[in-house]
Amino acid sequence: MLYRGKVGGPLLLTEHLMRQLNRTFSLSPVKISLNQRFMSNPHQTFWPKILVSWAAMFLGLGLLLVELMTGFLHYIVPSFVVWTIYLVLLLTSVWGMKTLLERQNRSHLRSAGNGYRKKSNAGRLSQQQSHNIFRLPIEGQIYVVMLAIMLLGALFGKTNTLMLIFALMAGPFIVNGSVTFAMTRKLFLSRKLPRRLMVGEPTSIEITIFNRKRIIPSALVTIEDQIIGPREQLTGKIVFAQVPANSSRKGQYQIRFMQRGRYTLGPARITSRFPLGIVERGRLVELYDEILIHPRIGILAEWWHRRAHEGSEVSRFSKGNAGPHHDEFHRIREYRPGDELRSIHWKTSARRNELMVREYRQIRDQRLLLILDLWQDGKSPEHVNTERNTDKADQQHALIENAVSLVATIGWKHIQECGVQQLDFICFGRDSLEWFGSRRGEQIHAWLDQLAIAEAGDHYSTADIKEEILKHQSASSRTVLVTTRSEEDITPVTNGASSDAVHAYHGLLIVEAAPEKTKDFFQQTF
Repeated sequence: MLYRGKVGGPLLLTEHLMRQLNRTFSLSPVKISLNQRFMSNPHQTFWPKILVSWAAMFLGLGLLLVELMTGFLHYIVPSFVVWTIYLVLLLTSVWGMKTLLERQNRSHLRSAGNGYRKKSNAGRLSQQQSHNIFRLPIEGQIYVVMLAIMLLGALFGKTNTLMLIFALMAGPFIVNGSVTFAMTRKLFLSRKLPRRLMVGEPTSIEITIFNRKRIIPSALVTIEDQIIGPREQLTGKIVFAQVPANSSRKGQYQIRFMQRGRYTLGPARITSRFPLGIVERGRLVELYDEILIHPRIGILAEWWHRRAHEGSEVSRFSKGNAGPHHDEFHRIREYRPGDELRSIHWKTSARRNELMVREYRQIRDQRLLLILDLWQDGKSPEHVNTERNTDKADQQHALIENAVSLVATIGWKHIQECGVQQLDFICFGRDSLEWFGSRRGEQIHAWLDQLAIAEAGDHYSTADIKEEILKHQSASSRTVLVTTRSEEDITPVTNGASSDAVHAYHGLLIVEAAPEKTKDFFQQTF
């Protein structure tokens, strides 16, 4: 199952309010909405539809003009059929023109995304590049059809009244286009957002709009923020009722990212339909930012700590010498008020006739080598859009995300117990990633950043994994290998080990990342 961004109930309510605002044009505070579309193929082309649009527009207008000049149809078909043909030709040309305008706006959007250059919000607002955009909403399309009917009626019926009505209706249409263009002139944007988040963590992105016009305010301005991620495409929308001249306004939209990875925000659309709502004009602003979404981190089950500390050969339900907080046994001492009852050593207490408790100390010097093996068969035909291949791709994606989340949880827990310098991390996938906490200057967010952008691949074999284990493992450290391979595929890692390498494999724990095999690893996820 592919994960998608989710929006809570309040946002759905505000989306309904925003639609009402567009219909009634009543001034109200800023409304917020979020629209999401799954991006199945972001690189698809629209050439067939563009050619059909050009053909529909020229054929519709051309045949209509030829008939108006010759009047051929009046001699062979009844009058009502002629008017029906006129209407069909007119609607065909209007559809072609509308489709071409929409494709032009989308081509601006794609070209801006392909030529992505990261820009800082701290730069000068006047240097923001933009493109003019134009769109006829459904209300505008109906209005254009009514205009065409009035014009045809005036021409064929030779009625001055219809021509006067046509002129009265065409005036507001032209004026509306000019006013909407004036509403979006000299408007600039800035964006404030967090740089790192966790999967499923809700956040707010703040948009500030600046109106640099000296006299004219901007009314009913809509900001649409395009957000492109690894497997999903989102749109954040904010409506500003009014932005006075020489001033600014701030608005926020809430969003929740359900896929780890790097998300690109931008370009942003500034549009307006003020005052009549029959023409939408605006600008496409090339304002870009990035957000890194870290994998989900959960809480490990109690049995995992015992197994991890005692070695891979110990049973899941065995009881080791771990203390209440999975620390190392230190000594037995007298009972003190506040000590946990489960720490009481009853045999010593009975012998000395007083309560004695076990005392533990935290393990701070245990190094962990954490290896993530994101193996994926490169021959799987995921690009073929069939139900079988889609299900296989979904299962593979769930397997990969489960492995990354488990590694993040294990590593984060070890950092909390032993410190950053006691964790080393290696990832095998499309690329090889390394992070060694023992090196000075390494930051914890750099390790999470690597987990956020890690991708699966088939470039590395089990021999490469074995080589890295022998290179970085020591007798005083332990190794946890989380892999997406099956048990049969990962067995060669420990087979054929020489006597010099026995000490390295003694502390190796291999975990298959299949969700059905790791569901008991997590006590709680958030």
